[in-house]
Amino acid sequence: MNGIKKILELQEANKTFVVATVIEAKGSAPGKSGFRIIVDAQGNTFGTVGGGEIEFEVIEHCKRLIDSGKNEVKRYLLTKKDVTVEDDITVVPMMCNGNITIFYEVNGMKPEVYIFGGGHVGQALLKILPNLGYHIKLIDNREEFCNPDIAPGADEYVYSDYLEYCDNFEPSENSYLISLTHGHSFDYEIMKRIYSRKLNIKYLGVIASKSKGKQIKDQLLKEVSSNLDFSKLHTPIGLKIGGDSADEIALSIAAELQSVRYSKKVIVE
Repeated sequence: MNGIKKILELQEANKTFVVATVIEAKGSAPGKSGFRIIVDAQGNTFGTVGGGEIEFEVIEHCKRLIDSGKNEVKRYLLTKKDVTVEDDITVVPMMCNGNITIFYEVNGMKPEVYIFGGGHVGQALLKILPNLGYHIKLIDNREEFCNPDIAPGADEYVYSDYLEYCDNFEPSENSYLISLTHGHSFDYEIMKRIYSRKLNIKYLGVIASKSKGKQIKDQLLKEVSSNLDFSKLHTPIGLKIGGDSADEIALSIAAELQSVRYSKKVIVE
């Protein structure tokens, strides 16, 4: 597997990683221009920038950059001599006596969107979200609705019992969960498990009328805890932009996700 294939593999799996590429090498540096190493969030590596102490230094710097999320260019002097260098040059103790410049590119994990329900609104939403930079997982307990032929656009398809899935999945804090199932009992039980497990995610949305939304909240307060934080729960779901077709509802949901993602305040009637 070459470096490009590895990068595509990590991107498809929605993994955070850093690509460190040699963009200039002078003298006896072990790595030549174009050498590349890929380091993921778990510290796994693929490729090389030449080996030895410089490679160890580059790997450790990749790990630091994963947390910062910032791209960077760094210059290194490879020598064991006692020398004075400019502030932006890092000395690496090697016998090479060469110079090497590395470009570090951080590839961050996309925000994850969990869509429960591959019906008409779910399918319409899958036409919009892929263009907005999300990693999308479609979950449905009906096999015929959980496939790319019926609902194209998701990155992952999970055919599973909704409640069993909610009991075991581990969403990140930057995740968005949208419940659009074919039964209000499913929607409620999904929310109940999210709150019972005290999962901290960025957005919870449930398709419902105002009265149904209030009923969901009241029932959660009664069955889970009388002290729940509903600040991330959006029900009825979506911004009030008008229209009641599947495509219009999907557009309103996507707009609401974007407003939350970019911390934009919206007027709520």
